[in-house]
Amino acid sequence: MKPAGKSSVGHQNFAPLLVALFASVVSMALAFLPRSPQPPPTIPPFLRFVAGELSDKYWLVLLVGGIGAIWRCRSLLVPLPLTMLVAQLILVVLKVVVGEMRPDGRFFDSFPSGHATASFAFATVLLSAFPRWGWLWGIFATLVGISRILVNAHWWHDVVGGAAFGYLIAVACLTLWHRWRPSSSP
Repeated sequence: MKPAGKSSVGHQNFAPLLVALFASVVSMALAFLPRSPQPPPTIPPFLRFVAGELSDKYWLVLLVGGIGAIWRCRSLLVPLPLTMLVAQLILVVLKVVVGEMRPDGRFFDSFPSGHATASFAFATVLLSAFPRWGWLWGIFATLVGISRILVNAHWWHDVVGGAAFGYLIAVACLTLWHRWRPSSSP
């Protein structure tokens, strides 16, 4: 039995890590294939509206959720923002290196999806800290990823790759934090 407040990050199964690693490698390989712009998917207007709002406002949900999570569990004060910062830094590098065109043809920064990367990194940290209800953030992250496809901002493999990278980055940051964090005893 693990002590109260201890994360299970150091004691987890390697299968999810291997799946995420495989998904990130395959998604990145697909991102290097040539593509042509495509029209947005045909979906009902209400669903397009909801997907657009979720895509636009996800950061606000992460901010409020992060403040609430840190309020409930002060030990997240460093690892949660640190994970989000590392995720954004790695995301910028990947977008520049890969340079994939978006489905609407606008820019060459499609892979990986930043929304999916941030949402899944956030969800992984909160699931680690709050196993009873942290899975709800996984559902939120999945909905954010789907919304990016529905608004024609990303290819499906951008979202899968972003989810995989977000998970891997969060696990790495949590593992390093739990290994090197300052001890609370003198």
